[in-house]
Amino acid sequence: MTAPHSDPAPVFWRCSPGRRLPAYARDLADARARDLVPALRQVVVYLDRWPVAPVTGLGLAICCPPDTDPARLDWRYLAALSVLVVTPPAPDAGRLRALLAELVAVRPLRLVLLRPGGAPAAEFIVSAAHGQEVQP
Repeated sequence: MTAPHSDPAPVFWRCSPGRRLPAYARDLADARARDLVPALRQVVVYLDRWPVAPVTGLGLAICCPPDTDPARLDWRYLAALSVLVVTPPAPDAGRLRALLAELVAVRPLRLVLLRPGGAPAAEFIVSAAHGQEVQP
């Protein structure tokens, strides 16, 4: 006779009090709660625009929608990952600074700002070699 086996309870991400997950982030956050990482170890955060798909050529895609304060979202599951932030052509400077400050606080391995059509087109905010390079 054998003892009954119970499958371990599934592990889900628990948001910090007063915060919620950004759009499309549930699967990634739940995976991080189980100590899993994305295959590319990279995530793309779209500011004020929706990604074309949940997974893009740059990696998993999540969104900080236009009607959401970045400080009300939980970003902790991005710790130790490379994070690319894609902005619209003319982002709101205050919202962009707020998002970058939230992302820097969770200590990503890299944080790169991508400005399609902007100058510069790419800017390191945090790099693996130098840590924080730019104050948001």
